[in-house]
Amino acid sequence: MIFLNKPYIKSSKTKSKLIFELTIDEEKKKVWFEVDNKYKDFLCDDRIDAIFVGILSFALRNNHDIKSNSVITEDILYKVERYLIPSLTKFSDNLYDIKIDIKTTKTVKNAGKVGTGCSCGIDSLHSILKNINTDYKTFNLTHLCINNVGAFNECYKEAGIDKVRRNIINKAKSFAKEIGLPIIITDSNFQNEINQNHSLTHTYSSVFAILCLQKLWGKYYYGSSGYDFDSFSLKNNSEKDCSQYELLSLDCFSTNNLKIYSEGGALNRLEKTKEIYDNNLLKKYLHVCTIKEKNCGLCPKCMRTILTLYALTDDLSDYKKVFDIDYFYKNKEKYFDWLYAEHCCDTIMCKPIYELMIQKKDFYDYIHNREEERLQWIRNKNNNYQKQYEEIINSKSFKITNAILKIPRKLLKTLKRK
Repeated sequence: MIFLNKPYIKSSKTKSKLIFELTIDEEKKKVWFEVDNKYKDFLCDDRIDAIFVGILSFALRNNHDIKSNSVITEDILYKVERYLIPSLTKFSDNLYDIKIDIKTTKTVKNAGKVGTGCSCGIDSLHSILKNINTDYKTFNLTHLCINNVGAFNECYKEAGIDKVRRNIINKAKSFAKEIGLPIIITDSNFQNEINQNHSLTHTYSSVFAILCLQKLWGKYYYGSSGYDFDSFSLKNNSEKDCSQYELLSLDCFSTNNLKIYSEGGALNRLEKTKEIYDNNLLKKYLHVCTIKEKNCGLCPKCMRTILTLYALTDDLSDYKKVFDIDYFYKNKEKYFDWLYAEHCCDTIMCKPIYELMIQKKDFYDYIHNREEERLQWIRNKNNNYQKQYEEIINSKSFKITNAILKIPRKLLKTLKRK
């Protein structure tokens, strides 16, 4: 059983925290979400929408019913109970059909602002660059955000999680200043108190942050995680990246007054990169690394991104501010090896990159040579099998054994004739 108490706000001289006290079985927890006092009035303390969504996947996985002495927006509870939970549990053996006992309330009013995250990855930059100064005036971005609810995790442990977060915040601030938009820096202990697998639950934790400031947002663009809508799937959903069903989940977490969009969901990662790769802001601010505060060039996300850029342009010198281009050119075969291995493993995210890279002569020649090596290995292996076979059938022991086995076969034939 999970019991959610009514949230409340606690302020200091410069910061304000939205605090959620909850009990999971007998264990009491306190989850907080912090913003500058400038945004205090937009913290949503009159309902438990945020923590409900944040903890929902945890409850489904651990068979915890949810109760509260507070209220929840009717839009959200209706869609979660009628559509999301039945869909997730129907196509997973590891999720439970939990009971929810919370009173509902009408949708909260908001300031109608339009926001998105600013991690400066491909998804983030696409969300920003495609939604500023557009012809859709009410859809143009008004604010950027850096939310600390799970992305700054153990993958940055070696470089220092706090160090990486500070550097990304500073980069985001510089980026926001350059494009002339305010940026909201938030902090939370959510990932420490509700320990979950990030790839399986990032949609839930990100929406937790969005709903904490529900009185601010009229629209919010959530940068989808590299898959297009063709990858939508509920099958075995509890074991797959939750972005594969966010076309459903984000709609269920939206309200009549706040729409959360899966930004770029019509495009895969390569297509999104293709739309923004020649933008000068990307060449200056792009950060995709899952190891360091600067792009290491060697982690899977770095390798995938630099190969995408290489596939799209003949000259990578414009990207020297975000990648070590000299290292790439000196070690191209290492990157080609990685992409070939991902292709052999049928990695969905790398398939479009491989198909584009094969059009480049150096990669085509590399693949041709690898295939020749593979075929020669198969031929050599078959020749070895043939040689071993001939050695066996020509051996003295095989001939003696074969002669002995012929005796009962001849005897059986004789008996059958009789």
